[in-house]
Amino acid sequence: MGSLHDGASVSHSVSFILGALVPTLLLFFLASDRVGEKLASISSFANGSAHQQMSPNLPGNGSAGKKGERLFPGLAELLPKVATDDRTVIITSVNEAFARPGSLLDLFRESFYAGDGIAHFLNHTLIVAVDAAAYHHCRRVHPHCYLFEATAMTSMNLSSANDFMSGAYLELVWAKLKVQQRVLQLGYNFLFTDVDIVWFRDPFRHIGVHADMATSCDIYSGSPATPTPSTATGPTRASTT
Repeated sequence: MGSLHDGASVSHSVSFILGALVPTLLLFFLASDRVGEKLASISSFANGSAHQQMSPNLPGNGSAGKKGERLFPGLAELLPKVATDDRTVIITSVNEAFARPGSLLDLFRESFYAGDGIAHFLNHTLIVAVDAAAYHHCRRVHPHCYLFEATAMTSMNLSSANDFMSGAYLELVWAKLKVQQRVLQLGYNFLFTDVDIVWFRDPFRHIGVHADMATSCDIYSGSPATPTPSTATGPTRASTT
């Protein structure tokens, strides 16, 4: 009996690890034509003096910091206005299709007011617009909007709704990863949430404060032994410490 129990535990552990790795690997290989470029960009954060790049007192040090300033003008000045006292920022991203009146952005914001004492979180929410039209719609309803024109970096149409795992969809995924990387470089923690998620309660009460990174799963039974949990790219929380 003992050996059968041990074998089941090992099987669950292997399934858990594979389930966490497969979605990430799939995302990378499906975007294989851009992987070299993207990995070089992301790895520049890890190489060299990562401590200096992430230090809140030294946000512009190093080549990665200077490149970040060029790609994200004004972001370093905007984040202090949005962040909580512990330097945490809630982030979501929208394109024109998701930001226009009566679309997902309005539903997203409305959920904070309908939720259980969480309306104040909107004061600490940064909405990243990936095209100029989305930025215009965002400024109409929200005080903290940032324009990161991902549409200028590709010939694909990123302003409309895109099918899951299509080329344009993957471009938007890379765009939000770049934003998250830059926020960490500037010394801020973040909780990224997709705009098609509605908030009704405080999620920070359910996220381990000692974890450097926590992410959601599409399928999870509540047990670490859950076979093949399906990890997702949002909500995701990452900390600089």
